[in-house]
Amino acid sequence: SSAASDVYKRQPLLLAAAFPKLDIGVLALVSLAPLFWLWSKSTWKRAFLEGWLSGTIFFFVMCFWMTNSLGDYIGDWKLLAGVLLAAMQGLAFAAVGALAALSCRGTFGAAAMFAVPSAWLLVESVRTRGALGLPFGELGLVGAHMAWLLPVAAFGGVYAMTAVVATCNAALVGIIAGTTRARIAGAVAIGCLAVLVLAADLARAAVAVAPPDVSVAVAQGDISQRDKWSPAVFEHTMAVYSGLTRAAAVRGARIVVWPETAITSYPLEDPSLLAYLERLASANGVWLLAGTIDKPQPQSLYNSVIMVTSGGAYAGKYDKHILVPFAEYLPLDQYLRGMPLFGEASHFVPGPGPTLLKAAGTRFGVLVCYESAFAPYAREVANAGADLLLVVTDDAWFGDTSGPYQHAEMSVVDAVETGRWVVRGGDTGISEIIDPKGRIVARLGLGIAG
Repeated sequence: SSAASDVYKRQPLLLAAAFPKLDIGVLALVSLAPLFWLWSKSTWKRAFLEGWLSGTIFFFVMCFWMTNSLGDYIGDWKLLAGVLLAAMQGLAFAAVGALAALSCRGTFGAAAMFAVPSAWLLVESVRTRGALGLPFGELGLVGAHMAWLLPVAAFGGVYAMTAVVATCNAALVGIIAGTTRARIAGAVAIGCLAVLVLAADLARAAVAVAPPDVSVAVAQGDISQRDKWSPAVFEHTMAVYSGLTRAAAVRGARIVVWPETAITSYPLEDPSLLAYLERLASANGVWLLAGTIDKPQPQSLYNSVIMVTSGGAYAGKYDKHILVPFAEYLPLDQYLRGMPLFGEASHFVPGPGPTLLKAAGTRFGVLVCYESAFAPYAREVANAGADLLLVVTDDAWFGDTSGPYQHAEMSVVDAVETGRWVVRGGDTGISEIIDPKGRIVARLGLGIAG
């Protein structure tokens, strides 16, 4: 019917409004309910197709910011690329729709109360993992700006928050339009969720966050993405970051962070550049953790973070492990490289995985840009022995869209689910220091040097 068609087209817009920049988190608790109800009344084929439409609209709106950078590489093809990406991710909605229709078979009963949220959680966990996983748009991420829900992440990560939100929507359907048993199950589910969330809130409130015992500064240079890679701007960039480093040292910093690819050259292959960084660290008595690129061999390009001690010595690096498909590397390179949409993909090589950088007695677990979006990898880094997490990123690719805000909220969830302080440095923002309860204790917004 036309009414159902309107739901499939408008519902994704309501769900997208629960995320940055609007951040109307409460919409996530109710906006999926119409979809769940329609899927329960549909055949699995119809639920699949209409779910695909709804999902494609949702992900096109959520990830439209990606076209901001795609335009630099593929020009007028960027909208087509955005639609193709949204259509691929929209298959997740389609899969949930089909599973919901098969489990409900025309009636939203008590079993559907648990089957539909379980289907959502299963499909989302598959969609957001692996080499081609895309964690943006995870339902549980709305918890980053919902103070009552965020503590749940400490006990089950972002997927636990997804389960809470999906179950709220199913309970709403059960209470309003379900069978008698579904109404009872919905009421019970809401009560159980309230107890669960309250218990998580009380447990986290009782945890005392240890005060930081080392002074860390983030140098946010605010160098335009379209300028920073120009050789003519390199000396200016180094002067900016050097000045910020000196200012941080005067204010008492022991460690200074330069964000992802702040150094647009190869210091480990350029002895004079590395010597400059070593002198800078030594002269100011600070440890440097600096984002750069490394090219030890002609065909080996790494997105790296290098460490220089306060005594002026290079002391190790971390190489980005989870690369961005179709940007930092091209899947099926030998087949796709010659096609119009894929010719500009870079040739980065993945690093080996979690590598701790110990600066000033503190073990930093590093997450470079895209890696901070993957909750399982953040936990893997924490479990490797990190005292805190360091996120370095360059969100200047996405301008003043919702992208940098969506990405920054993932670091809030990383802090809570790992129980670690997070230091987040962005070239043009958003830079933050976040405590283990997800509270932002220091922040530099977009477009600010400091």
